[in-house]
This record gives sequence, C-alpha cells and structure tokens, in this order.
Amino acid sequence: MARYTEGLCRICRREGTKLFLKGERCYLEKCAFARRGYAPGQHGQTRRKATPY
Repeated sequence: MARYTEGLCRICRREGTKLFLKGERCYLEKCAFARRGYAPGQHGQTRRKATPY
C-alpha cells in the first residue's frame, strides 16, 4: 500500500478549507492556508466559483 508523501497543507489549500491534517500547526499563524488562501500551483491564484456539488 502506498503512502501519500506530498505536502499535507497543499490539500487544505486545494479544498479551500482547513482540514487540520498537520494537527497543532493548523491552529497557528504558520499554517499555509492562513498565509496563502489560494490553491497551490501555477494557476492557483485565480478564483473559482464554489459549487454545492
């Protein structure tokens, strides 16, 4: 079985909400979602409309 070794804060940023995958760090100012509220990647800073799906 494989492990997911990529950045965990990247998942929070992609989903657009805090998922608290890093534990205590998500409550601090060092949280990547608090620093950069946009999605990761080259085109992450463009806003997308949230859908209820």
